[in-house]
Amino acid sequence: MKKPRLVLCLCLVFFGFSTGQASAKNEWITVPVILADYYGWAYTEIFRDHAEVFGWSTAGVDGLGWAITLATRDYEGRVTGLFFVNLAGIAKTVYPVVTLLGASDHDTVERAWIALGTHTATLLSLELLGKPALSVQAMGPRRDGIGLAYAFNF
Repeated sequence: MKKPRLVLCLCLVFFGFSTGQASAKNEWITVPVILADYYGWAYTEIFRDHAEVFGWSTAGVDGLGWAITLATRDYEGRVTGLFFVNLAGIAKTVYPVVTLLGASDHDTVERAWIALGTHTATLLSLELLGKPALSVQAMGPRRDGIGLAYAFNF
């Protein structure tokens, strides 16, 4: 199988395999896996590839998102912060795919394959073991015409 086809298959696994539930369990496994993959290996790969502009801007968006999430008490602020965190996470997931399509250096390509493997393992572990206990749940619409009622659970 050619590399672009394999990358396409991995992307389908990333975005197509979902249980549809956000149950909180096994955080002692899933949280360290997320931290090691998305905050350890992803940034290591980016900076070893000398993509400093991408790395620092992604880290900035990540930091901004966590700062907004932790500093605000209202629902809208937390959702905005998590939006930035998720945006940085998507960028760190897409980076290895783009690197594989454009890199010719063996070490860079090897790091990109490792990143795709660790991202796949992270996403599969979250699906199989349960997501961390941070989720946004929606209920509604209510009959009083106000719209949706949201609950932010930790």
